[in-house]
Amino acid sequence: MIKGVMNKFLNESAGNKNDVVTYLQDSMWRKGLASVLEGIAEWGPKKPFTSYAPFLVVWNITRNCNLRCKHCYAFAGTKDPNELTDGETIMAVDKMADAGVAYIALSGGEPLIRPNVYNIIDRILERGLSFSIATNATLLTKEHAKKLKEKNCLFVQVSVDGAKAETHNNFRGKNAFELTCQGIRNAVAEGLHVGISCTVTQHNYSEVKDIIELAEKLGAKTFMHYNFIPTGRGTDIIDTDITPSQREDLLKMLVRESKKRNILLLSTACQFSRICMENDAAMIAMTHFDNSRIGKDSNLSILADFVGGCGTGRLYCALNYDGKITPCVFIPIELGNIRKDDFLKVWLNSDVLKKIRDREHFRGRCGSCGYRNVCGGCRARAYGYYGDVQASDVGCILNEDEWNKLKTTIKTKTARSKA
Repeated sequence: MIKGVMNKFLNESAGNKNDVVTYLQDSMWRKGLASVLEGIAEWGPKKPFTSYAPFLVVWNITRNCNLRCKHCYAFAGTKDPNELTDGETIMAVDKMADAGVAYIALSGGEPLIRPNVYNIIDRILERGLSFSIATNATLLTKEHAKKLKEKNCLFVQVSVDGAKAETHNNFRGKNAFELTCQGIRNAVAEGLHVGISCTVTQHNYSEVKDIIELAEKLGAKTFMHYNFIPTGRGTDIIDTDITPSQREDLLKMLVRESKKRNILLLSTACQFSRICMENDAAMIAMTHFDNSRIGKDSNLSILADFVGGCGTGRLYCALNYDGKITPCVFIPIELGNIRKDDFLKVWLNSDVLKKIRDREHFRGRCGSCGYRNVCGGCRARAYGYYGDVQASDVGCILNEDEWNKLKTTIKTKTARSKA
């Protein structure tokens, strides 16, 4: 989104005043622009940039879920007894809106299970925010798809972890594949922007191209490779993480395939920016939720190290079903609780977020790397493997030596846990 704000106001609108009027009429763009300017006023034109308020909050509105995915960061399953009440969810929207948040991504668990999900959406819209939803799509009926379209859902993210039923169901549960595909068809039929997300591990690494083809056939507009993060249930399958070499090859494949496919291919791996730059691709990965096509010779390419890399704690944060505010959904560190804390003060003053923003003091290769500003490494992977948000991301090919040291420890721990 930050790229969109910059793009529309620093480039396109410079030659077309009508664009300025159009985008300023949209509350999301106004909030985004305000946060850009206030962020510069608060911290100066730092590289990389930190917005005054989070542009995006990923909100797990429930832990309740009809699936039991092996890599679920939230241990989703049954409803948590401490889940925000219906009234508290409305309060939470108000607090985020008052803080200057522009966009809320509803997640879970399975958000469509929450009975008051549309009341939450209505409040989001009433307060001038935009929203998207992340779902396993098994419950995405024609009625849900129609309703989401009517409420101007900007994006429907659906998890697909296999090109064939056997692989996907092995991750997510019996009969999930066909239900998920039908849910995607329902959303596409209503004209919703559907994106397919895929958490890549050793179990489905060989199927990624086929998953992309499936996404195209189903009518999705975006494919997003998600990094495996060793958190939640993912800690039980930590030995299935792909190697730095495999990740490097995967990201290069996404760049190659993007030149010949009619679907946007993206990645949450922060290293995707480096890959694109090294391979002369007309694409810069700004953040994991805003990967943007920017021509190599465009004057906007300078934005890559202004807003590039991991956006955790700089451009977005997360809200849990029990009100806990965390750096992102994959980093289970409680920064505060929306039930009692001032949301904006937590964002501005959290010591944990200050560490995440301070790339000059990152440890290991991520602290000295020449791509630090456009990448920065995944902070969730650093925390998942080392318990330190300033540690290096061992998923990077430039940090392969550290991965080779670490994998021996991983194999030993995995063997003990299975004994």
